[in-house]
Amino acid sequence: MKLSIYTLFLFAFTFIGCNTPKPADKISDKEESTKPLPYLTFQKENMFPGDGSLLRAEDGVYLEDGRIVVVDQAKGLRLIDKDGSNRPFGNFAAAGFVHLPPEQTASPNGMVLEYDGKHILMSDVADGKIYRVNIDSENVEMIYDHPYGVNTIYRDKTGALWFSQSTESTNLEEMFRDVNIPVPHGAVFRMADLKSPPVKIMDSLYFANGIIMDKDEKHLYISETMMDRVHKFEVDTNSGSAKYAGVAANVGTPDNLLVDSEGRLIVASPLYNQVIAVDFENHSQHVIFDGSTKDNLKITNEWNRRSHLGLERLELLSPDLFHPLPGLLTGMFFSNDGQTLYITNLGNDLLKYDFN
Repeated sequence: MKLSIYTLFLFAFTFIGCNTPKPADKISDKEESTKPLPYLTFQKENMFPGDGSLLRAEDGVYLEDGRIVVVDQAKGLRLIDKDGSNRPFGNFAAAGFVHLPPEQTASPNGMVLEYDGKHILMSDVADGKIYRVNIDSENVEMIYDHPYGVNTIYRDKTGALWFSQSTESTNLEEMFRDVNIPVPHGAVFRMADLKSPPVKIMDSLYFANGIIMDKDEKHLYISETMMDRVHKFEVDTNSGSAKYAGVAANVGTPDNLLVDSEGRLIVASPLYNQVIAVDFENHSQHVIFDGSTKDNLKITNEWNRRSHLGLERLELLSPDLFHPLPGLLTGMFFSNDGQTLYITNLGNDLLKYDFN
């Protein structure tokens, strides 16, 4: 079935010593404290809230009181209570947010909870605006308007803001044009604070996407979706310096990123319908979640074939690529205790899993 270009927009897009140890000595104290990673698969009962009430829930954050907030294409953000009941969150209209398709299509995409736990930042990959929301009052301020769409954002402990620009696009149609035949117009920027002009720290990326730092904020990771790799920078958050350190991991179509409590890099892979953990210490990768089917993988293989040959591929971004998932998989986030994993996507429900 051939889909309209606007429908495609909604579906597509944001890891030994020489002496043999005795059995009792094989597991170190650190390994004993590290929980084994699960292998999760799609089950309908894991859809959350389960009523199709979300709209393009591409990213989300977990609040201290157990509620979660996800992006919402029509309203900006949506607050979800523990029982799944939800409502629009934040007065985005007062800050100039507009979603009136097809004339003007908003695309809330990236989110980050600031370290004070009192504010959320959200970026729009369509028009490049970045909004800041006070969680208690729900007041919304548009803090920056980038010339091109802003995919994902991260605010470090010093207050500096880092963000990715996927391509030089000012709307979704232009963005997906550069997904169809990729161009090196992606970039990463840093703002010293919310009032400072952005400084470019990396460019010439083929669709810059997810961005995150490790827990000590010594390293910055950036997804380059169309080249199947995650880049790594050594950073000094006090001075703002960022030194390129190479490719941290090769993962198919990496999207959103996070770092878990054990320091592993967690990567969402939309074209493979997977969430993957990259374990730098053990030099390994582990599939945490696999929602793919044989039919999905046929399309994934065709995407890869066309990518290697430089052929157009936008028509492959259809529901057949991700069915039976609620939407194209884009990211993930944990509850504060690490016991619950939420998987985000471009559909109308999250996926929610016990992670223990």
